[in-house]
Amino acid sequence: MQFSLIIRSFIIACMFLPHALADQIILANGDVLQGKVKAQSESHIIWLSDSFGDLTIELNQVRAIEIQEVADTDPNIVSNQLPVKIKDEKQTLQGSVGLSGSFRSGNQDREEWAINVDLSKRHETIRQRAGLDYQLRREENDVSKQNYDITYAIDWFFKDEWFLSNNLSFGANDDRALDQFYSVSTLLGNQLWDTKTGALSLEGGVTWINEELLSDVVEQRLTWNWSTNYRKRLFNNVDFSHRNQLLVAIDDSRNSQFNADIGLDFPLIDDLFTKISFMWNYDNQPAQGIEKIDRRLNIGLNFVW
Repeated sequence: MQFSLIIRSFIIACMFLPHALADQIILANGDVLQGKVKAQSESHIIWLSDSFGDLTIELNQVRAIEIQEVADTDPNIVSNQLPVKIKDEKQTLQGSVGLSGSFRSGNQDREEWAINVDLSKRHETIRQRAGLDYQLRREENDVSKQNYDITYAIDWFFKDEWFLSNNLSFGANDDRALDQFYSVSTLLGNQLWDTKTGALSLEGGVTWINEELLSDVVEQRLTWNWSTNYRKRLFNNVDFSHRNQLLVAIDDSRNSQFNADIGLDFPLIDDLFTKISFMWNYDNQPAQGIEKIDRRLNIGLNFVW
């Protein structure tokens, strides 16, 4: 019954996502506000914000203004001291593809490969995100194990930095004795900032999880979900990233999971980076015979666009 309610809420939320268009003002600190230009003077601009109403903003605090092609805003109303950009209706796809691996022979034959893909597309108030995390390990006697996690999320920014997110996840994990798992989430998020040099978002809500173990046991639970997604451009174009997620079962707070992913991207040439990532996963009620903590260190190449 709980799973049915989550599925219905996910479908309804996706069906009624709005497609309204709005202008944007980008402030010097990286904040982005949606609304309309109402008036301007030599030193100030009056911005009609969708969330906060009339705002009087000093021109030296404004980085740029983006105006929709289909909107009725007159670009000439904006002070010539500001860069005005007519927004392109084309959608921009951003993402990264990472590859790492290792090979060992002699006393022990072992081969490991990992592929990670992250995609993101933002169009007005709608942002779509997709990801793939795949690991393959082959050992002696052709024994192989594979883990994969496929995710998709659609975010609706209904008030400036506030958004509603609906997520789907599907995968398997031989290391944790999971033959198959899937989850459905409905989350409320806040995009505190999002610029070329850094971003921070916080999300919280509920997640339904279904896990089918290799022992044919099926476990289902409804959980609270809290997550953080942070990235920052450091010195010499080195990028730092951190993501974490905490899941706590609503009917049993002792049943919890915590996942963290920390990464550093070092530039090589153009859009190619050397990536070092560390993943730490904790499950306080794992399958029988499985350790509570998993750790993984990857070093490989990452292509970013």
